Amino acid sequence: MGITFNLEELLREIGITKNALAREAKIRPNTIYEMCNNTSKRIEFKTFNTVMETLIRLSGRPLTLHDVLEYIPENELEKH
Repeated sequence: MGITFNLEELLREIGITKNALAREAKIRPNTIYEMCNNTSKRIEFKTFNTVMETLIRLSGRPLTLHDVLEYIPENELEKH
């Protein structure tokens, strides 16, 4: 799939651990780990919204979808 998460880089940049994000968002840590490792097969919009709202609150800065997700066409995935 051509959609990848940049969540791990973002967490590192703003100084938040995966466990802290999961705890503050009140979602399963495995969900955050799967997003960081790009192994998520699907994510509910409600869950993703909660992650985004929690990231914004914890980072104290505005974030957009583009800060967390990236679309890379299938033919370019092999280059990454």
